[in-house]
Amino acid sequence: MRQTGIFAAALIGVFAIAAPAFAEFGAFAYDSKSFKYGFSWNERDQQAADTAALKGCASDNCKVEFRTGPKQCGAIAMTEDGKVWGGARRDQRAAAELAAIQNCQQRTSGQCKVRGSECNR
Repeated sequence: MRQTGIFAAALIGVFAIAAPAFAEFGAFAYDSKSFKYGFSWNERDQQAADTAALKGCASDNCKVEFRTGPKQCGAIAMTEDGKVWGGARRDQRAAAELAAIQNCQQRTSGQCKVRGSECNR
């Protein structure tokens, strides 16, 4: 009986470790009135990614602005006040960050800075 319990616990541990491998979606949400934002990555599906990004944004006016899929990296760059932003998705994090800064800089004469970047599994 005790061996069955140990086997069951080990099996649960294997599934708990393996489960995140299927988490491959992300999203970026932004509120253009309050300048709040939220993002997510490595969520189980696109709906969960959207929900997590909207929750992180914490405003009723937040909208999902862009999404990332499996093995994609996403980055967000913003001005200090958060009024101007640029986002990008690429195969590598550094490329996504550079593109996000460039996209932000195209919209402002101010300085843009990466506020978040991550890669999905």
